[in-house]
Amino acid sequence: MRASLGDESARVWQEPNSESISLTSIHKGEEFEIGKVIRKKKEVWVTITLDNGVTGFISGDTHIFAIQQVEAVGNDLELYQQPDSSSPVLATIAKKTLFTVRGVETVNEESWYRAETEEGMQGYIKSGARLRAKPQVTKESARKMMITGALFAVGGAVLYFLFPSNPEAAGGNTSFISLGLILLGLFQVFQGFAQYRQQSKKD
Repeated sequence: MRASLGDESARVWQEPNSESISLTSIHKGEEFEIGKVIRKKKEVWVTITLDNGVTGFISGDTHIFAIQQVEAVGNDLELYQQPDSSSPVLATIAKKTLFTVRGVETVNEESWYRAETEEGMQGYIKSGARLRAKPQVTKESARKMMITGALFAVGGAVLYFLFPSNPEAAGGNTSFISLGLILLGLFQVFQGFAQYRQQSKKD
């Protein structure tokens, strides 16, 4: 999962230990990939990978913001040049249009989301906007979808062959249920495979 730093700065350590070597420092708004969360004694550490390829650990107390694609649920949204309602409006984001929220800024006790449109235009929207997150697709989620689909398909096939429909039985036609499970399973398998390939290309 991709995230950005919410604190002013944070050190990246070589090991999940503040007594290890400090590899570098990251600053507010800087983006990185989040890896495994490590619990060591009473401390929590998060594995991160920077865009330059450096991998290290940050403290679990560090404030980070999960970058995600969202869409406006209610009204259209105005994208401001600065986190200030008196600054110029760069664009209007229509409701149900996907865009990316990359961070949050607090100015004069008012919170603003740092946003980017699909066209690459960056600006700020008011944090009170009603947003709906788009489910993130990862290799792991795609793999789970393929496994679930395969289980549905196999279950439908077993039901079809072990319990053939008997038209004369009261309410006993199971073939439609079996075929429905098989089709649903195959659909999930192909959809999961497509998502897995797409994520593999990104990597």
